[in-house]
Amino acid sequence: MSNATNRANVRRGVGWDLALVLLTAATLAAFGVLALWSMFYYKSHALRPDWSVPAFQEMMNRLASPLVVLLIVWLVLCIPKRLLSRRALLGYSVAVIAAGLVALPLAGVRFALGLVLALSAALQAVILGLVLAGARLRFSGQGLALRAGSSLLHLGTVLFTFDLVALQGSPWHIPLFWVSTALLTAGCVLTFYVARQR
Repeated sequence: MSNATNRANVRRGVGWDLALVLLTAATLAAFGVLALWSMFYYKSHALRPDWSVPAFQEMMNRLASPLVVLLIVWLVLCIPKRLLSRRALLGYSVAVIAAGLVALPLAGVRFALGLVLALSAALQAVILGLVLAGARLRFSGQGLALRAGSSLLHLGTVLFTFDLVALQGSPWHIPLFWVSTALLTAGCVLTFYVARQR
């Protein structure tokens, strides 16, 4: 394979990863803007006699739902690319979104988002299991610590979001919160400390 072909392949790989990073950053920034706007909205409306906190929460859930779905799509497109082709990955993402859209009118926003998150968490768990089992997956970095840390971060993020969206008021809320926190902490340690020391 020629050097020109190698450089072209590298550029395509970097372009794909960079696009996912930028899309994820833009989605998180949109979350921040929404949260900032909600604080001012809450303060300006809270003293009205017809103010309803549950109605405000329902409105915020509706506004945040598309951003949650986008964030999960970017996560789905990120880690499983180590296992699936881009075409198969896009097909899986479309199927996940379609399942959420079908569930939306039948069971409501919370269930639909929970379904999308659960499907994403299942795939992230499979990836983590394959990494720990020593499977040869395509990662941008080398070393078990970096690969396991990346997988733990993605799984922890999905489970943390699933907990916030679907398990409020459930007896599983606090246990899953601590599980996701432990996964995120372990992922950060492995990715940003252990892997960098090697």
